[in-house]
Amino acid sequence: GLGSGMPLGKEGPFVHIASICAVVLSKIMSIFSGVYEHPYCYTDILTVGCAVGVGCCFGTPLGGVLFSIEVTSTYFAVRNYWRGFFAATFSAFIFRVLAVWNKDAVTITALFQTNFRMDFPFDLQELPAFAIIGILCGFLGAFFVYLNRQVVVFMRRQTVLTRFLTRYRLIYPGVVTFVIATLTFPPGFGQFMAGELMPRESINSLFDNHTWTKHDGSTHVLGRSAVWMHPKISVFVILLLFFVMKFWMSAISTTMPVPCGAFMPVFILGAAFGRLVGEIMATLFPNGILFDGIVYRILPGGYAVI
Repeated sequence: GLGSGMPLGKEGPFVHIASICAVVLSKIMSIFSGVYEHPYCYTDILTVGCAVGVGCCFGTPLGGVLFSIEVTSTYFAVRNYWRGFFAATFSAFIFRVLAVWNKDAVTITALFQTNFRMDFPFDLQELPAFAIIGILCGFLGAFFVYLNRQVVVFMRRQTVLTRFLTRYRLIYPGVVTFVIATLTFPPGFGQFMAGELMPRESINSLFDNHTWTKHDGSTHVLGRSAVWMHPKISVFVILLLFFVMKFWMSAISTTMPVPCGAFMPVFILGAAFGRLVGEIMATLFPNGILFDGIVYRILPGGYAVI
């Protein structure tokens, strides 16, 4: 699924694998202690497994614990707070250390790298723009969940189509994959929405610290980010088209009967929307914002991170 370039994540399979390992480990440990045979132990161990899956996937132990609380909220026990954090911290640490041992990284690094200035990355007068991003993304997130739910409800209705798709389960993901791959094909319509970028490459390019609206005539300095440029279409149109298309594609793709996660598609959507707002701000304030005698230039990549 990830290799196909579909708007899917790996958080779901990671949580599933971690939960399986947790259950198998508890069965092995039951040989040495009878406490692992109690039903509540399976609940606790599955809660920790959920935290480990997310912590390993994104390197975020705190996020893993919060996710485990959300998933098991009906029967979450307070005693699992430190257990989940302890296990998730180890999983994130080992996952990043293995990358260093395999020479994939020289040290334990962030999941996505940025090159922003470190002294003062944004001006206080930009806070209203950040607030607008938060408000709009809140509504868009709710609409994303609503759209995803409507697709699931439609697929569960007892109609001739759903009965046919239930009997032949590979047809539905096959059709969805064919439609999305056709629309994102780079030499075709995909050239207007950065179709040649894989999901992870999309986020890295959206975090670019160059202002794309100022580099229409010199795309060679942008590297992989040059795919967001088109000689006949504005950057704003490409970013908006990318966001709209990926929005409904992600909502439909995560309903397919394949193991997948929804975090990475949502990250991409948020980065694209933030980048669009950042490019608009850079156009409105081409010379930057003057504050306390210092001019702070707009960094659209920072808005993508927000």
